[in-house]
Amino acid sequence: MPDEDITSIIVRAAIYARISEDPRGLEHGVSRQLTDCKKLAAARGWNVVATYTDNDISALKGQERPGYVEMMTAAVHGEFDWIVSYGLSRLWRNRKGRAEAIDTLSKARISVALVKGSDLDLTSAAGRMYAGVLGEFDTAESEIKAERVARAARQRAEEGRANGACAYGWKRTYQRDEQGRVVGWKDEVDEPAAEVVRSIVRDLLAGITLRAVTARLNEQESVAPLGGRWIPSSVRKIAVRDLNVGIRRHGRETYRGAWEPIVDEASHTKVKAMLADPKRRTQKAAARTHLLTFGVGKCGVCGGSLVVSRKGPRGKKTSLYVCQDFGCVGRREDWVDELVVSTLCHRLARPDAIEVFQADDSFAAQAREQVAQLRARLDGAADAYAAGLIDVHQLTRITSQTRPKLEAAERKARPVAAIPTAVQDLIDANDVRAAWDDLEVAQRRAALEGLGIEVVINRARGGPGFKPESVEVVWRRNRGVSE
Repeated sequence: MPDEDITSIIVRAAIYARISEDPRGLEHGVSRQLTDCKKLAAARGWNVVATYTDNDISALKGQERPGYVEMMTAAVHGEFDWIVSYGLSRLWRNRKGRAEAIDTLSKARISVALVKGSDLDLTSAAGRMYAGVLGEFDTAESEIKAERVARAARQRAEEGRANGACAYGWKRTYQRDEQGRVVGWKDEVDEPAAEVVRSIVRDLLAGITLRAVTARLNEQESVAPLGGRWIPSSVRKIAVRDLNVGIRRHGRETYRGAWEPIVDEASHTKVKAMLADPKRRTQKAAARTHLLTFGVGKCGVCGGSLVVSRKGPRGKKTSLYVCQDFGCVGRREDWVDELVVSTLCHRLARPDAIEVFQADDSFAAQAREQVAQLRARLDGAADAYAAGLIDVHQLTRITSQTRPKLEAAERKARPVAAIPTAVQDLIDANDVRAAWDDLEVAQRRAALEGLGIEVVINRARGGPGFKPESVEVVWRRNRGVSE
């Protein structure tokens, strides 16, 4: 409330201090501002009724400032007459926030006194204009600085240089001038850490689960990138980062990194595709102790999934695969597993084993043709609507009926994925059955899933005993293969 008689009454002042960067949380900058603001208030004989601070918070991008919000709330309630701050930029950097605050303070009859600057009488049009003009310089200063920082970051990306700290798998060596000042750096392979990264990729491609890989790393007392123990999310992040193959990302652009890759591109592509697959199951590794559970096995009667149930007298219980929903079928687990494994190993031991992955392209070709037809139907409907031949309700109906069909056809038209590592290792083995027996359960399941094997258990007819003909092994990778 600026007035000629201001010295004759008690003026209530609120002090506000803010600093943008204080990573160590020492608050030295805020403390200095508070000291100078208190001196200004004391020199004018004002009564400081409140102090508000925001430490390590920027004001440019509209980031929430708790101290500032509290102060503005008190201002609306008329709890003080002046705001004392070190500089105008401590209060506002953002155009929108500044305009809103000037309007609020003007209505509350509150003005601003600056340690480094003039008083701003926000009760007058001239004072508000002056605050707005000065604030534009502060905003421009911040924006110009942000542009410089962004341009420097883009230049580093274009040169392939890393941004920030050295990534796990490399070590940084600094280049210095004659005075010992750092003039550049280079990231070189840190072989022990790089081998950890390679082992993660190898294990995942071999069908070992994220949880199992994480457990192995912690058992080996391997230190995680940020210290401490590994967790599945950190293992996943390390496995899929493009840094591993020397790719530097900046926004939507990619650049060739100036560091040596530590993973080959083929493995990198496979592991990214595998971990990005929305169908990838994420059940705990401990639950994956059976070959045909979690969707690999199907009931031939109702199409439901199989689970394992132990039945029989105490001490002589037998594990059975049974229909999860209705109990339509049941078959001894060891008999079915042996049939499936024998079938798989026999097929992969043949010279033409690779053809399992060379599915008949006629299905994909038919799907691509259907995709083209459905897209043409949508385009035709849009053209008809634009020409006034159909109304919006008809267009919506056509689109809602056609879109699901298009999405299904697009999925069928996708190319066949690359051969999973778990399967390739079996194909390359001299003794497929011996190689299979050496695999962990998670790896065996990965091979089944990679081959697209679905095991259907049908009802068996006849007397007791195993009926192999009641078990159907379907290779979904190649629709022409069924055992």
